[in-house]
Amino acid sequence: MPLSNVASTPIAFGKSTVRHGRHFKGVNSIGAEFATLDQVRLAAVEDMAHKAIRMEVTEFQDTFLPLPEGVTADQHPQWPADLFDGLATGDKLTEQEIQTRFVATVNNNNLVPGLKVSTSSEKPDVTDIGNFKQKPDAAIFKTDSVPTDGRPHWADQLVTIEFKRYNPSQDPFDDGDEANFDSNAETRKEVRGQLIDYAELVFRVQHRTSLFMILIINRNVRVLRWDRSGTVVARAFDYVDDPQTLCEILWRMSLLSDEQLGMDPSAVRLGPGDTDYKLMDFLALESPNDIASEERRLEAGELKTDRPVFKHVRDKFRKAVDSKWPRYRVEVCDGNTTRFFLVGKPSFYAHGMACRGTKGFVAWDVQAKRFVWLKDAWRLDYERMEPEGVVLSRLNAQGVINVPTLVCHGDVRNQKTRTPDIWEAQRPLPPVVSSSEASSSSTLVGPSLSSSSKSRKRTLVQLDAEDTLGGQEEYTLRRHAHYRIVVEEVALPLSDFRKGKQLVSIIMDCVKAHKSAVLKANVVHRDISSGNILILPTLTRTKSTWQCVWKGLLADWELSKPIHDPEPLLRPRQPPRTGTWQFLSVGMLTENPKTVEIPDELESYLHVLLYFSIRYLDSDCKDPAEFIESYFDSYTLQGGIYTCGARKLRVVQTAGKLEVRKGVPITFGSAMDDIFSELLPMFKAYYKVQDYSKKRKEAATATPRRAPSPTAATKTTATSEVVSQDPDELDLITQYHSAKNKRRAPREEDDRPTRAEEDDAALLEDHDFMLGTLATAYLSGRWSETDRVGDRVSTGYKPQVPLVNARGASAHTMKRRRTMEAAPAYHRSTPARLAQSQVPRAG
Repeated sequence: MPLSNVASTPIAFGKSTVRHGRHFKGVNSIGAEFATLDQVRLAAVEDMAHKAIRMEVTEFQDTFLPLPEGVTADQHPQWPADLFDGLATGDKLTEQEIQTRFVATVNNNNLVPGLKVSTSSEKPDVTDIGNFKQKPDAAIFKTDSVPTDGRPHWADQLVTIEFKRYNPSQDPFDDGDEANFDSNAETRKEVRGQLIDYAELVFRVQHRTSLFMILIINRNVRVLRWDRSGTVVARAFDYVDDPQTLCEILWRMSLLSDEQLGMDPSAVRLGPGDTDYKLMDFLALESPNDIASEERRLEAGELKTDRPVFKHVRDKFRKAVDSKWPRYRVEVCDGNTTRFFLVGKPSFYAHGMACRGTKGFVAWDVQAKRFVWLKDAWRLDYERMEPEGVVLSRLNAQGVINVPTLVCHGDVRNQKTRTPDIWEAQRPLPPVVSSSEASSSSTLVGPSLSSSSKSRKRTLVQLDAEDTLGGQEEYTLRRHAHYRIVVEEVALPLSDFRKGKQLVSIIMDCVKAHKSAVLKANVVHRDISSGNILILPTLTRTKSTWQCVWKGLLADWELSKPIHDPEPLLRPRQPPRTGTWQFLSVGMLTENPKTVEIPDELESYLHVLLYFSIRYLDSDCKDPAEFIESYFDSYTLQGGIYTCGARKLRVVQTAGKLEVRKGVPITFGSAMDDIFSELLPMFKAYYKVQDYSKKRKEAATATPRRAPSPTAATKTTATSEVVSQDPDELDLITQYHSAKNKRRAPREEDDRPTRAEEDDAALLEDHDFMLGTLATAYLSGRWSETDRVGDRVSTGYKPQVPLVNARGASAHTMKRRRTMEAAPAYHRSTPARLAQSQVPRAG
């Protein structure tokens, strides 16, 4: 989370270095699925690396704690100079004693008028917000919502407070201008992870634009402000010697409006006495008119209304109407129209602090009186970045099939992250530093104005708008704008499929959606992954009756892009890959930068099919968890660049067949075998053709090495030395270097693809061959109704390598995560930032 100047290219280990492994997991992994709290927090530290900005206390007050109109600083109450003398010997006090004395001093002296501090370090919240039962030390609350049970009450916290006993390494930030040893202390990272975790939890439960946090370390205090781009950290000061400054901060906080404190005014909290609150309770009740969501032929008379509600939709809403979670009436402004929706507990939330922070809700449309899906996110805010709703509207208008139906969408009250503004005002152009300095535990960056910042900012806005969105994150923080989108469909996760044949049908529908988008709207999706391929129960009419059919729905189009972008922007030096690591094509994982093409998207579909087949279907794969971990999570590190893992590379590009290892195939005993045996050789041929074409182009454009200039004397050449001017001799030298370069060029006969391989590769240039393969397998009689055997990754599985190392992840992880940030999910039931490809456990 602290900052350092780092190069914009990945950490280099020397060009000859090649490493294979899963030592530093990104998101969407088996390691993430089984992570401990410590690992989650250390991963959060890496995700937040280089996203904290130091600010002087007075500037922090003026920027974030402004006084109301008509109130001046000299109107503050009078505070005794010895107010915190009871904490003067803080180094001899326990953390609990520091906490007790500090809270008593604040409350007894009414230092936050109209508000109160309540402690919660002993008991976790009753709210189900995770598996780890977090217990922050204290928080500031409104007087009418001060807890009396000693629990955190995440839904009501205004300002979070954390206490630490005196220890230099427990300050997670370093105010020094130069890096020092303590900046790399593990305890610093542990405390940072704790603070990030608490901030994330508040954002998860509440509808927030920002959050203030107070960190007490013995006699020292820091004030922080979090938003979805990063955190601004005030310089630490001694509040015992300087109580006036802390008292003024607390006084200013008490004068802030809810909106200034970071509460989102577009989301109105509902109380048990509100009509909408009671309506949500009523809507959660079972209805005899609801339709079961399973695939089947409906019984006569089962369809009792022309607008039936599927049972899975009401079940999801019932889970959202949890008395332990807050409920809200949220607005979505679409042009000149404002619509309102009732939401409770999110069905999905993305882990992470400085990110899109996506939350998905089964919501009640107040005007249309129906259930819908509402996605709340902090979208990337740059020119030429189309919001997802704009893309979806175009897809709907063009008649693209099997995609969500847009209801409304819009930015939320011009709410934007402010941290990037602070960053760009302070940040100088960074020098390139050595990899040893590029640590996620480095010092904070202090104010350093640059006369070139304005021109640099303009250039970086262009860079950030490029298709890969990043790569220069060391230069500027990403800008985010609050955004909501509502669609009609409330779908099921892909993990709910019941049998292999059905899985193939759902994926086939989504391939059709992709083909339709390409042909009708000239758009590629660019994030084909497990969370974006959904199941949509649909009622269809036959001649005699109604049927419930499960169809595939291709969601989350926010990373999509026209196939031929007419106005390409300046490309970043080292852009991150767009998409989800686990399901990216071999080409996307080995070439950087690379434009996403149709074969890449088709390969991603194949990876999704393989993931769910290995995990849930009967097969002769003896260790599915290990295979998933090594195939989907692994990487190869070469020259400081993370590329495709060895197992995926072998299966797709080298062998062209599904094997655990050479000579040991994986089979399912069904038509699923036909799909992999048909498609994998095609991708092998495709990569052979691509590699050959690339080598031909490189050879054609290679500049021969120039012979040393015969007239140029080197530093070691005596001025009296005579250099040959013989044309024949110079020609021989030129021929020598030309021949030497040709020897380096690939010999065509060694790797030229056959005509059959060229024909196979051409079949992946559009969707038809893959659709034909899936359809042929689907119609085959080689399917079992019972081939789904439950989750083959046991709940007690121990990842071969955990999410992060026991002593914390390295800068390598930070770089990989930063350059591999995936798209937020849609209808996902597991945290995206932590485990995007992770799916719900089901039998």
